[in-house]
Amino acid sequence: MTHSAKYSPPEAGRRDQHRRRADRSTHTADVPLASAQRTHTPPTRERGPAWHIQPGHPGGAYSDLGHELDPPAHHTPTLLSRSRPTGRRGDEHEFRGGCLACEWEGAVRSGDGFGHGDNDAVEDAHDHAFPGWRTLPPITTVEDRSAVPRSRSRWTQLTAQYLAGWVDQGAPVVTWRRYRREAHAPAHAGRPRYELRVPRPPIDRGRHPADQGALF
Repeated sequence: MTHSAKYSPPEAGRRDQHRRRADRSTHTADVPLASAQRTHTPPTRERGPAWHIQPGHPGGAYSDLGHELDPPAHHTPTLLSRSRPTGRRGDEHEFRGGCLACEWEGAVRSGDGFGHGDNDAVEDAHDHAFPGWRTLPPITTVEDRSAVPRSRSRWTQLTAQYLAGWVDQGAPVVTWRRYRREAHAPAHAGRPRYELRVPRPPIDRGRHPADQGALF
């Protein structure tokens, strides 16, 4: 899917990240505030509220990534969202993957967030930016989610199976999730990559523990 709309700055004076793409996507450049949330104006054929970058995700409010003047030189995943009023049922939340470097957008995913709908959209964005990420070696314990990146040797061992250039481009860390709807963790300056939490594979009773596919 391609962009057919604009990211327009929510307040006067904000610089246009994509000013060289007239009538296409634009991104704010300042440090995000609640009032600086990027909006995405839907095309005329698509009715409903504007899409915006989900707060806390790269390029959105409360994120310390994705606010440079120029777009990244490589695909950079983020998450778009919007709420649609549905009358007595309250608002319906919708999500789709986005890219800070190009005009790609993913399929619309419905859900209430917190791992429902938003996870699928984030994964779509990574399918776009890092096709094949699902085969990356996982981190298998909660403790190692923080311990492995802090250990140079373990981090080198983990990322040795990444494609060339992926680490520098912000390819995700894959971890086994703790529960069914554990939400993916967005990238931030301290960890400039998403932490994608995937289902633990079923246990193969006939397999020896030494043969396990995970590194940790």
